Amino acid sequence: MFIKFLIVGIAFTIGDVLMKIWSNQNYSFASTGLLTFLTALFIYGAGFVYYGLQLKTNNFGVATLLPIVINILLVLLLTVFYYHEPLSSKQWIGAFLGIAAVILLH
Repeated sequence: MFIKFLIVGIAFTIGDVLMKIWSNQNYSFASTGLLTFLTALFIYGAGFVYYGLQLKTNNFGVATLLPIVINILLVLLLTVFYYHEPLSSKQWIGAFLGIAAVILLH
């Protein structure tokens, strides 16, 4: 079950990263901007379809919370290690609480 939610969370994270790239291109719809935007929409869409399929067989609360928390944790990791943006103490505490939520909900 966790792997399915991990896939959805990763899809949402990839979509978020592509939207960040697109926004840094000043919301361009020139060739690479349009491709980045459409790829992001496709990945978001695929993630939501797969998420919808999980709603049929899993607890609604768990199926909704796990991908979101996984997405948040992955984005935080990217923020720190790829974009080199610092996190406050409160944000680190939130990340650890997110990890605890994933463990408890799994």
